[in-house]
Amino acid sequence: MTHDPLPATATGNPAIAHDPLPATATGNPATTRSPLPPARQPLLQVEGLSKEYSVNSPWFGRRGVFTAVGGVSFSLEKGETLGLVGESGSGKSTVARCLMQLERPSGGRVLLEGRDLTELSQRELRPLRKVMQIIFQDPYSALNPRMTAGRFVADPILIHEGRQPRQALEQRVRALFAKVGLDSSHIGRYPHEFSGGQRQRICIARALALSPRLIVADEPITALDVSIQAQIINLLQQLQDEQGLSYLFISHDLGMVRHICHRVAVMLRGLIVETGSVEDIFNDPRHPYTQALLSATLEADPALERGKKRVFYTGSPTGWQTAGYMKEVSAGHFVREETPVP
Repeated sequence: MTHDPLPATATGNPAIAHDPLPATATGNPATTRSPLPPARQPLLQVEGLSKEYSVNSPWFGRRGVFTAVGGVSFSLEKGETLGLVGESGSGKSTVARCLMQLERPSGGRVLLEGRDLTELSQRELRPLRKVMQIIFQDPYSALNPRMTAGRFVADPILIHEGRQPRQALEQRVRALFAKVGLDSSHIGRYPHEFSGGQRQRICIARALALSPRLIVADEPITALDVSIQAQIINLLQQLQDEQGLSYLFISHDLGMVRHICHRVAVMLRGLIVETGSVEDIFNDPRHPYTQALLSATLEADPALERGKKRVFYTGSPTGWQTAGYMKEVSAGHFVREETPVP
């Protein structure tokens, strides 16, 4: 699928004065991405994923359980981008870590090309690491300060493919640097010598080193300034068009989500409360929390912002719970129904 890149300056570098999109998240941007037709088998299928943590009570000395993710289900097609949005603490990053098996889920299944990752040992998971990679929110924390950028990118190649001739390995690293827009002369530099955007590009190059089919992007642009955000988003879209990558894109920036994603899932308190195409979620939100989330987005036009009605989400009514069933309100558009507590 082709798409229009974000605006660029006269020097060729994407830059945004105020708003990262041609229009706001609640308006009509110049480009939105339609959902892809369902394939015979999704690349990723998540069924009832849950994660619980044991907690201790400092007052009563009792052990309790905190449910971070309470039964999440979704699918991701080949070449598709699924946006995962929600407030801080809703469980988005926990879902990402459970998908990558960096943390073992407490329940549910994670099917990668039909194979359940939750049933595999660490040794059995190792070859599948080449298929799925993750980009973390803070590039500086993800980089090893004692390792050069070139060695950082080459590391997964050495781990999964073994030692290689020095010249061949260096050529592969240079090619990865060029693919993400970095100068090959920077291979010998250390993380502190790069800007925030350059560090994130190094992390993207490492994620691409093994030619994965799935990349989990856990808020990859949050720590960057607005103009650098546009560069990273354009790069991710370009790589998707060239290599057919699938993204799980986690973000708080609804404008970016609308621009880059085909479908969106909205999380609240460890549950997905609404999911559908970009058009469904942004133009016809059904769940009260989704409506409140979209109403909190600032409009670029001051006149529209002054006239906009703010929606507040106060939670479920007394005697009701949000852990109801997902109801299909239109083709591919699902909303969680709040049900009475028995």
